[in-house]
Amino acid sequence: MTERELKLLLDANAVKQVQVHYAVMAQGYMVVVNGQSLETTKREIKEFKTLDAVAKQLFKLGVANFAVKLKTHSG
Repeated sequence: MTERELKLLLDANAVKQVQVHYAVMAQGYMVVVNGQSLETTKREIKEFKTLDAVAKQLFKLGVANFAVKLKTHSG
């Protein structure tokens, strides 16, 4: 889902859940909206280096509430 598609969903009040996941491989964060990853216009997963960067972008898009999921694996 691109930012444009997310804006359309927000305008239609169709966003049920926004989560920020820690992406281990990217060593950063990714946004998941209604189970779909936020993507660039090239359909690549949009990655953020910090939670502050994620929050700033989501606020800019009109998202005021989101959850953060940090997954840790115990060995």
